[in-house]
Amino acid sequence: MYEGNNPTALNSREWLIDALLSLMKTKPYAKITVKDLCQKADLSRQTFYNFFESKDDIILFCIKRCYLEMMDGLKSKSTLLLSDITEELIKTFYKNQDMMHLFISQNLEHLLEYELTSVIQIFAEQVNPEAGGHSHKYGTAFLTGAIAHTVLYWMKDPHPIPPKQLAELLVNILSGNYYVIKDTL
Repeated sequence: MYEGNNPTALNSREWLIDALLSLMKTKPYAKITVKDLCQKADLSRQTFYNFFESKDDIILFCIKRCYLEMMDGLKSKSTLLLSDITEELIKTFYKNQDMMHLFISQNLEHLLEYELTSVIQIFAEQVNPEAGGHSHKYGTAFLTGAIAHTVLYWMKDPHPIPPKQLAELLVNILSGNYYVIKDTL
């Protein structure tokens, strides 16, 4: 994938992204071809393959860009709280809700979850660089699944709770203050 900063190249990449998002509004994702994308963006197939290996790579790039923006928002905090993380995540989904709804409507939730896993893995390593091994992987899997499914449920809900309330709910659940489980009957 292209890693440079040539303005013409970066514009071409954005045209391919815009082409896919535009086509997804009128056509099922599975029926969109690379040829369709290139025609819509008025670019060659070679240009497409200079940036992406597949349509999924465009979706993953869009999602990763959102999550990296979220990470940048968290880097400015001197002390990072769980509430900061959940608020920034929900704010990112809310800010990009049109794109997220488009992905969900095209049954691409697995790509949202896949990229969220990558970001949580990076974040977990920054927060706790000593962690590792199988336990760390299970913890990341749990956290990713819980957050991804909750946020996706929220995005699909025809009457969702307000973003701030969702962020607070996630904090309560993740900190163990939501469900009360007793060891004895």
